[in-house]
Amino acid sequence: MGIKEKLHYFLDRLRGEVPTETLVKNGLQVGTGFHRMGECIIDPGHCWHIRIGNNVTLAPRVHILAHDASMHRALGYTRVANVVIGDDVFIGAGSIVLPGVTIGSNVIVGAGSCVVKDIPEGEVWAGNPARFITTTHALLEKHRQALQDPAIPKYGEEYTLRQNVSDELRRKMCEETQAAKTGYVV
Repeated sequence: MGIKEKLHYFLDRLRGEVPTETLVKNGLQVGTGFHRMGECIIDPGHCWHIRIGNNVTLAPRVHILAHDASMHRALGYTRVANVVIGDDVFIGAGSIVLPGVTIGSNVIVGAGSCVVKDIPEGEVWAGNPARFITTTHALLEKHRQALQDPAIPKYGEEYTLRQNVSDELRRKMCEETQAAKTGYVV
């Protein structure tokens, strides 16, 4: 484990998060290109019920649950069910994926969604409960067209925290995206 990985591991533990490496040791299956942002909870008590494909991103505060203890007091049992997430999936900030759900490949789940049933491949879902919005292809095509519009601002790496964006560039970006109602950054 390199210095960067050790730092991430330490920060995760400090925040009370169970590191991905620990979950994998306990049975979580994760493909290549997995990206888990801060404060995500992947059911630590039943992580062996969860399979995540390649090139999956979990935005901040995503929860993936493989158990439901709501009836434990009444019945003496907790329900468990597998969760399967396909390849090339993005799950938006604050979303919850409930036990027994399968999310197909090439799926986008909008921020704040509660995924209570299976999502077919190639679709965009959002809401609580999450519902079909459009196809992934249609959404990407819409944004490809918007990127061709000269009236919509586009920003390079210098407009990111990774490159220590200046106060001047931040103000400029806010003004331009306010006027255009949107913008894109690399």
